[in-house]
Amino acid sequence: MPTYYVKVQVNYDGEIVADSEEQAEEMAWSAYYGDDPALTYDSVYSIDVEELEEDEEEEDEEDNE
Repeated sequence: MPTYYVKVQVNYDGEIVADSEEQAEEMAWSAYYGDDPALTYDSVYSIDVEELEEDEEEEDEEDNE
């Protein structure tokens, strides 16, 4: 069965009270989880899927089974 690398980008938004844009950005790194997060789920931005190639050794092992 193939293996896939999947990357999901999700948007969170909300209001953060801070002294500066830099501080708001710093606070945003952890503002989307916990009991009462400042940022909440908004939408899925993208989902990228890429099939990973199997190692030759793994392919040989599967052929021998």
